[in-house]
Amino acid sequence: MDSRIPQHIRAIELPPFDPLNRRAAELREAGHDVISLGQALPFFGPPASALAAARAALDSGDAHGYSTDPGLPSLRRVLAERLGSAGVDAAAEDLIITAGANHAFTLAMATLVSAGDDVLLPAPYFTNHEMSVRVLGANAVEVPVEDRERFTVRWSDIEPRLTARTTAVVLCNPSNPTGAVIAPDEGARIVAELGRRGIMVVCDETYMHFVYAGCHWSAASALRWRDNVVVVGTFSKSFGMMGWRVGFMLADGPICDEAVKIQDAMIICAPVISQFAAEGAVRDSWAYPATFHGALLERRQALIDGIRAIPRLTWTPADAAFFGFVRVEGCRDSAALAESLLEHAHVVAIPGSAFGPSGEGHLRLSYGSAGTDAVRDAVRRIALFFGV
Repeated sequence: MDSRIPQHIRAIELPPFDPLNRRAAELREAGHDVISLGQALPFFGPPASALAAARAALDSGDAHGYSTDPGLPSLRRVLAERLGSAGVDAAAEDLIITAGANHAFTLAMATLVSAGDDVLLPAPYFTNHEMSVRVLGANAVEVPVEDRERFTVRWSDIEPRLTARTTAVVLCNPSNPTGAVIAPDEGARIVAELGRRGIMVVCDETYMHFVYAGCHWSAASALRWRDNVVVVGTFSKSFGMMGWRVGFMLADGPICDEAVKIQDAMIICAPVISQFAAEGAVRDSWAYPATFHGALLERRQALIDGIRAIPRLTWTPADAAFFGFVRVEGCRDSAALAESLLEHAHVVAIPGSAFGPSGEGHLRLSYGSAGTDAVRDAVRRIALFFGV
């Protein structure tokens, strides 16, 4: 190991997404038909409004310079208005436009958390959340949720794990990797209880536009949210803009005033052409993601039907996002299982262990980018792999 690198950085492991994708590419080059149920990507691209806004910014030359550090004022204003329509009391001054949700999350952590602090991660958790906490020298404390069927997070999961060193609790709503949603009354209780204890809530709401039963509950819709809530989000999944690298952090204005110092040190501002594209999407196509719900639910049903036919696999479908967190009976090494599934069935799946120790024994299967027929073919291959 390189002694020039701090131990807490050397101890961090990259998630298996990229190695699995590289191996899938090698298999395709060798002539194999590989189906990916791996990365959680939508099958659609940006709306026409986003592309038109980007082209206009290119033609006018407005995209070639920096924006203000927190982002285009016009984008921040229209985003605040859209969030307001969903019950969030926000102003432009409460928003920083970032280079995606991962950047927004790390920005929030760097602003709020010191080395040695405890940050609670209800688990299974999104792997990059844990990585960001550890990059800062803080302690990522796994909090396995009691509900092992739907994986919903409750206050009763969090309360026993709080200590004097707990600075923040991370929520992911809807959850990646499980797709679970937090019940509004339970979420409001979590925010209020932690607020009374002076503990921050950082809520990743990347999949806010993909809730199929009921409405999305935002942590920033809770009473007194400005006291202890930060929300991170992205336009990547909602508007098919993964490669544009643009997202946002929502927090009380004074927190943003401090966070923007870190933003300036890291990137100055988010990619400006991406900000213009995002503004076009937010202003003119806010309902765009919902137009794909029917197609996604059709894919989900194909996954449900296929999983039910395989005795070793168990999954209670979630109410949001576009993946299934599937339990594999008898599995104690999901990383090895995912590698074997790729080699022998030519299906990419993400091992549950990538989302913390409590995710072991599961596979995350994403139906976001695969067509319905591809999902059916993938689960047929998985069934053969398991001898069905």
